[in-house]
Amino acid sequence: MGRQPKQGLDYFPFDVGLLSDPKLRRPRQKYGYLAQVIYIALLCILYRDKGYYIPYGGEQREDVIWQVGDMLNGRYSTSAETIANVIDELAACGLFSGDLFRRNIITSTRAQKAYYTATVDRKYVDVNFDIWLLSETDMKKLSSKSVILQSFISRPINAENRPINENDRTKSTQSREQKSREKQSTEKYSIAENSRERAAALAADLERLIGTEIDDNFRLDIARLMQAGMQEAVIMEAARQTGNKHPRKPAAYLRTILQGYERDGVLTAADLEATQGKEPPRQQPDDGYLHPGSAAYDEEWARRVREHQKERRARRLAAEQNERKEWD
Repeated sequence: MGRQPKQGLDYFPFDVGLLSDPKLRRPRQKYGYLAQVIYIALLCILYRDKGYYIPYGGEQREDVIWQVGDMLNGRYSTSAETIANVIDELAACGLFSGDLFRRNIITSTRAQKAYYTATVDRKYVDVNFDIWLLSETDMKKLSSKSVILQSFISRPINAENRPINENDRTKSTQSREQKSREKQSTEKYSIAENSRERAAALAADLERLIGTEIDDNFRLDIARLMQAGMQEAVIMEAARQTGNKHPRKPAAYLRTILQGYERDGVLTAADLEATQGKEPPRQQPDDGYLHPGSAAYDEEWARRVREHQKERRARRLAAEQNERKEWD
């Protein structure tokens, strides 16, 4: 039996403008460095296995999220839910094909061009043209020697594999994708805009309760929570809890409570009532480190302040005793 032909790649081109892509701006504003790291992790998985796409449906979706989480494992690891949300955002902003993502496929024109170029010298490459984004013209501009191009030209033409005229095919595909993106963008913008307005109106009350200002990034997080269905009563109750605790960093403490509510599915007043009497949910992992906003962090800070004050009093008393001895 012959050896199975290699499908994936051993390396991929990381051009200097990869992380400067304007499409990354929105995910980066929303999730910070996680957006960039998860994007690179997905590219590694994509090129390493199939070479030009990642299956992302059912158990395969869970496996991809697990692989990304394993790459991020460590002190600053994040939850599977956050990883899934970042992947959704990367597809929504156009870094991956939206149409294919809705079919549970992660791929992009950029990735397929890199794969096409890297496999030009291979004698055999297995490509599913049903999810292939490059046109004949695109491939000829890169190289006319690839076995992928020859397979594409000689593929059987049927009702599902039309049109024969490539220009019509490209324009038709682009038109459908553009209309789909415009509709999706309009709907998302309307919902997000409403949530942002509600979050801005709520911010003044939250700042009054916790005694400090809320920055723009936190307001966006609150808008996202409201868009996900979290009621204002739940957010206000989290702010009241924060005000009663008087933590050293009120905004970080409030964010921790809200993240815990989101993780535990506490979105409505009824959900909140069912959790009354319980300790507010906490996001910090039990990894041996003290995390800002946690009770242990606040207690440790208070202990160090007391020790510092005690040392200052001891030094002052010692200095006074030395002065008295000199006068005597």
